[in-house]
Amino acid sequence: MSTMSDLPAKHERKTSVQTLGDQAKVYAARMRLQNAIDQADALDAIREIAGNLIGTEEVAVFKIDKKRSELWLYWSFGIDPNKHSVLEVRREPKLKQVLNGKPVFRLKLSGESLLSTDDPVNALIPVLADGYPCAVIVLFRLFSHKAGIEPVDREICEVLSNCAGRAVEPCHSR
Repeated sequence: MSTMSDLPAKHERKTSVQTLGDQAKVYAARMRLQNAIDQADALDAIREIAGNLIGTEEVAVFKIDKKRSELWLYWSFGIDPNKHSVLEVRREPKLKQVLNGKPVFRLKLSGESLLSTDDPVNALIPVLADGYPCAVIVLFRLFSHKAGIEPVDREICEVLSNCAGRAVEPCHSR
C-alpha cells in the first residue's frame, strides 16, 4: 500500500523512465537517418520516424524552388499527391518562418491551420543542407490517440531538420 510520502518518489521514477524513453527515440531517429544507405532509404527513414516515433502516417517532403517562390512535392506517404503538388509561398504565410530555417508546430488541440488545406497539418519542418533549407517536411494528421506534437516530437523534428538533407540532396552525405 502506497503512502503519500511514496508519491514523489514514484513520480520521479516515472519521469526519469519517460526521459530515458524520449532520449532513446531521439537517438533512434538520428541513427536511422545517419545509417541510411542511399536516398531511397533516407526517404523511407523519414516515413518510419514519422510513423513510429512521432505518430503520423501522412507525411510529405517538398523541395524548395526559390526562383518561383514555390515548394514542389518531392515525395509523400499517406496523402493524396494531387491535392498537395505545389505550395506557393505567397499564399502560405507560415512557410516564411520555415524557409528561414525554423520549424512551425500546430498548438495542441487547436483548430489552427498551418497550410491552406482541408487536411490538418501538425508540423512544418525545414530540411537543412549546409545550414540552409533545401526542403520542407510536412507532417499531416496525427494518430487519433495523440492530442498534438509533444516536446520529444519537437526534438525528433530537430533531428529530421538537421539529418534528413540526404533524402533530398543526396550529394550531402551525413
